[in-house]
Amino acid sequence: MKIRPINNLQLNFQTCHFRFIFLFLLFPVFTCNPSDFNNAGDVYSREYNETQILACLLKGKDCFPCTSGNSFSYPKSEYLLGQNFPVSIKTNFCNQVTKCTVSPALPAGLTINNETCEISGAPSILANYIDYTVTLNTSSGELSTTLRIAIEIGSFVHLKFTDGSLENSGIQPLILTAGPTLSTTTGYEGDTNGAIHLNNTDITSQIGGDSMLPSGTLPRTICIWLKPNALLGSGVQELILTYGTLFSNACGFGLQNTAGVTGLYFTRANFSAKQTFAPPANVWTHICIVFDGTNSSFYTNGTFLGTPATTGSGLVDTILQKITFGSWGGGYYYHGAIDGFRVFGSALSATAVNQVYQGLPVVGP
Repeated sequence: MKIRPINNLQLNFQTCHFRFIFLFLLFPVFTCNPSDFNNAGDVYSREYNETQILACLLKGKDCFPCTSGNSFSYPKSEYLLGQNFPVSIKTNFCNQVTKCTVSPALPAGLTINNETCEISGAPSILANYIDYTVTLNTSSGELSTTLRIAIEIGSFVHLKFTDGSLENSGIQPLILTAGPTLSTTTGYEGDTNGAIHLNNTDITSQIGGDSMLPSGTLPRTICIWLKPNALLGSGVQELILTYGTLFSNACGFGLQNTAGVTGLYFTRANFSAKQTFAPPANVWTHICIVFDGTNSSFYTNGTFLGTPATTGSGLVDTILQKITFGSWGGGYYYHGAIDGFRVFGSALSATAVNQVYQGLPVVGP
């Protein structure tokens, strides 16, 4: 049977197999012209179209017409990567590449694809920013671009709240849900809508038992920028962060005023430590708690405050179930702004804590 042409983007279901509709939508330039449907070499056949799509996917390229022309770049010119955290950085260039090189050599653990110039892998070393020149060769010439890459101690959670975003740039999967009265405010860096303001509301996210957040006696470092609305009154307690099972095996950090004395406290299942310190009202203060598996050390604005005694007894497990910012089970609300929240899976050194405070790559020692 001879198959008639289909023009003006109209499909004839009597002569063209239904599966071709999907391929037709992906490639609007294809038409259902007369062809031998059993010949993958026929440019008008279904088999040819399917073969081209499969080849495109296997090469890791986007299956859309190339629009980059002679432009060669990456989405950003500067990348701060986490040590041992997987990464994939793809270029916008979609024409045929005959060779791709980089100079100097990429940090250990990272490789560059010779055909696509994609940089991927998991960097295994720490390194401050270095400029890398990536050069690709095509049949029509040579193109180059420059990237700055640094490798820091990566954080599982890194919430920057830029433009009010709740997206986590760390590697812990999080889908955060905001309370109804959540609002944005100016961040500690002066960026408009760059911080979250909490006032009788919270932000939550369900996390599973396979969470990467440290639990039990595993070391961790928790850092955050705070801007309380006011000094705490006597007997007032406000929770800034918790994760785990509420009221039993949670890990948390907050502010507490006992008998007129305000302190920062860190709770871990049935244990807690409290450091005397009152964050000033309406001023951004950077707080870090470093837990080494036994003791909790507190830092403000990159400076060591102290390692108070730990109190408590019983189990030390933290059951990873839920992460919450701004309340404790719908109570003990924190009133103020938060910004730049990070959770590291190690006990950072004093030098590294100061690097977090200054916004530098966290390379220690």
